[in-house]
Amino acid sequence: MKTGLVIYTSSIERLISFYTHVFELEIIESDSTFALLNGDEFELVLLETEISKNFTNSNEPREDTALKPTFFVESPLTLIREKIEEKGGFVYPPKSWEFGGRQVCDAYDCEGNIFQLRISQKA
Repeated sequence: MKTGLVIYTSSIERLISFYTHVFELEIIESDSTFALLNGDEFELVLLETEISKNFTNSNEPREDTALKPTFFVESPLTLIREKIEEKGGFVYPPKSWEFGGRQVCDAYDCEGNIFQLRISQKA
């Protein structure tokens, strides 16, 4: 089953740049208000709407959101951290436990959207 996620944004170009750089997602289509990004079995839709223009354009983490998307990565943590920070995001220190055989680490993107990284033990 393919899965996907929609993220509302105050800056479509910033999030396109972030997610294509960090997770090497391919831009399928986009305009000034939306982008459809794709990677293997995952689809990410970015939407800039009137409501999302009220978001602060800060990269402070949004701790009060009820969802935390998870990205499974095969790259070493040092490499993925570098890519995230190059685009204005931040990676928290890895947790002291594993989940599903992978090291767990939280991060957030350039608009403060928190996500979890699950890093392969092979990385």
